[in-house]
Amino acid sequence: MKDFKGKLRTLGLFALINALIAIVIATRYFQYLPVIPTDSLGLTFLVTSVLSQMSLLAGILALIGIPFLILPSRWVRWVLALIATLALSLLVIDTFVFAQYRFHINSVVLQLIMSGQVVSFAVVTWVKVVGCAVAVLIIERWLVSFAENRMQQLRFRYGKAFCWFIFVCLLTSNAIHTWGSANGRQSVLMTDRYLPLFYPLTANSLMKKMGWINPEVVAEAKSLKGKKRSDLNYPLSPLETERVNKPLNVLFLVIDSWRYDSFTQDVAPNLWKYAQQGRIYDNHISTGNATRAGIFGLFYGIPSTYWQAFLASQRSPVLIDRLQQLGYDVEAFTSAKLDGIPFDRTIFRHVPHLRLNSDGNSPSERDQDVNHDWMQWFEHHDKSKPSFSFIFYDSPHGYDFPDNYPHKFQPYLKDVDYLKLNNDFDVTPFMNRYKTAVHFTDSLAGKVLDKLKASGELDNTVVFITGDHGQELNDNKLNYWGHNSNFTPYQTHVPFVVLAPGLKHSVETKVTSHEDVAPTLLHYYLGVTNPIADYSTGIDMLDPIQARPWVISAKYTGYAVITDKTILEVNSATGMYELLDKTNRPIEDKQPNFQYLKGALEQISRFIK
Repeated sequence: MKDFKGKLRTLGLFALINALIAIVIATRYFQYLPVIPTDSLGLTFLVTSVLSQMSLLAGILALIGIPFLILPSRWVRWVLALIATLALSLLVIDTFVFAQYRFHINSVVLQLIMSGQVVSFAVVTWVKVVGCAVAVLIIERWLVSFAENRMQQLRFRYGKAFCWFIFVCLLTSNAIHTWGSANGRQSVLMTDRYLPLFYPLTANSLMKKMGWINPEVVAEAKSLKGKKRSDLNYPLSPLETERVNKPLNVLFLVIDSWRYDSFTQDVAPNLWKYAQQGRIYDNHISTGNATRAGIFGLFYGIPSTYWQAFLASQRSPVLIDRLQQLGYDVEAFTSAKLDGIPFDRTIFRHVPHLRLNSDGNSPSERDQDVNHDWMQWFEHHDKSKPSFSFIFYDSPHGYDFPDNYPHKFQPYLKDVDYLKLNNDFDVTPFMNRYKTAVHFTDSLAGKVLDKLKASGELDNTVVFITGDHGQELNDNKLNYWGHNSNFTPYQTHVPFVVLAPGLKHSVETKVTSHEDVAPTLLHYYLGVTNPIADYSTGIDMLDPIQARPWVISAKYTGYAVITDKTILEVNSATGMYELLDKTNRPIEDKQPNFQYLKGALEQISRFIK
């Protein structure tokens, strides 16, 4: 690379080679499509999109490399190799993130990974990642030299032809998407989210003006988006209250990533034992398939689609406001950082001296610290005041337990290597590791309940036992692992138990939701006399429960209307929807129940002015 022009040509060929590599890597995204489009329009959009998008990203990286061409040639080779290595490594990592969560790397994912507390990887995984990155760097360095040498033999017109071909692909994919968006063509729209940084063209206003649009489709999509304004009207009316003569203590005992089918005498013996003394809600749906969404609904009693509005306004829930009004000592004992979620600016906004984090280098160590601190607080807190405590364990989320924990389900996975998870992975050892983590967490929760019972305080405490969301382990054979990726029962159906003075043992089989917890406490125990609809979309769980045809659950990028047989998933950004069965497979040739949709839209907009 003797002159700048030569370096520029080498960079162009190097970018072309990496574009082809990126295209091959990007094909991984489409193995997670529920169905591959079979119509010519959908298939053409799929092919032209991946070709043009990956080539565009490679072109952008080439532009980033241009300023470095002024460096000496030996430095240029390594700089270009490093840029390409970082880019391709990021693309590969994104395919794994997408495989588990069905969204691309974003600030939320980066925050969770960098914190090391909510998402963590085994040492062996990091060693593999670093080793692969070094290998890619060496290969890329060789490719720079290859491009430099081949530049003398290749003619300019080949590169020019490739650029024209990609340009045609770009025009084709955007033209198809413009028409598909205007007319609601699902075979086109369903592939939008499968490529990173992919924002294809829409021109609904122009198409409408030209008479090339289906106005009913656009109107329907807009209605499904819901309102995005942050001006809250919550509660709808000021709280009307009556005197509470003897307020009961309240305990929220919540386990992160708790599958409903792991709530058994074998896996969770302590919680199962105590559940036989209270009411079990056997068909309980979380308000979300991720922590923010699940915990938000638990405290606020409304759909977690309101999360961003409440975070922007830093509005605390009516439940916590009323507890503080009654003089409760409000405490939170969470394994993961409370300010990283961030519940310190929402749920516990006005709680003084808030405990923000736990000590420990692993979820199990931090969970033990949660128990230690709760025990210390319980021994020394002012017994003359009623108390509310929120305990939030994290071990099942990290599939974690102490090395010396005696009760292990066999055979179990020694280390979790996320890079190995695929549709053919033997889930039994992984499931046994998860069950062991639940069993360990159950042992901690049992100590808390035993302490309450031994002190006599259990007879003066309302206890809610549940999970923030579920945890899927490829149960539907669609390669979904974890949570925040779909709304099937494995990610949204959680155990739920209420222990309370005078509450006899029973099992409720009708549908209930996290949004029912706050109104139950406020209406039944905390003296609030307003109609529940003033501050919640839930019900009083201790009243006779009526059949519920649907409930809302949400994630970071959308929400779903869940019935006993279907899941209507809505993208909050676009308003486009997809009707799925309970295994997350598309239902063809069937319209959603628009009466249910109407009710859902009322709920997600009720508390916005």
